[in-house]
Amino acid sequence: MNKNDKKEESVEMSIEEARALRAANHASRQKEPTEKDNREAFRIFWAQEKAKYGKGKELEPILWLHLKAIGMDSPEKFTSGLKNFGLKEVR
Repeated sequence: MNKNDKKEESVEMSIEEARALRAANHASRQKEPTEKDNREAFRIFWAQEKAKYGKGKELEPILWLHLKAIGMDSPEKFTSGLKNFGLKEVR
């Protein structure tokens, strides 16, 4: 067996396998949400939830600074961060 024989034995992928490999590589390169993305998510969250707490939009920048300071500035932690701030649901 020489070097040329080894090259010919290389394994080729089927189209489906190649697509799956590309999809897996793409999925692994998903970017983390930036601070700007999280800020926009909180703006939308607060617009929907502020009535539950009986507060207005003027509290939004203060809440955001608090969430950032305590490390709860990602969408899944917003509700916990508001509780940490001391807000309670009115209804």
